[in-house]
Amino acid sequence: MRKAILITILTVGAAAISSASSPAAAQYQQCIKGRGCVPASQPSYNDCFNLALARGESVAWGERRRLDWFIYQCLAGRIPFDEPRRVRRDVPLYR
Repeated sequence: MRKAILITILTVGAAAISSASSPAAAQYQQCIKGRGCVPASQPSYNDCFNLALARGESVAWGERRRLDWFIYQCLAGRIPFDEPRRVRRDVPLYR
């Protein structure tokens, strides 16, 4: 009986330690030199990266600063995820 209680306590303790040491959505900072930092998680960074590629940004060596700037603005909430008005046909450009 004593052994079963000890094993149960060790199992519960190990489960608590493993879940506490690996957060589900770790936060980190996306920084641009001279502009500051914005908080980012891996899923939000991936969403902004994929949006940048869909909007025509490149991952080429010489274009990395533009890609980083786009991702920085996206994470800061300055770039909307919906289509730009100039591309959508249901919204007139001029009123």
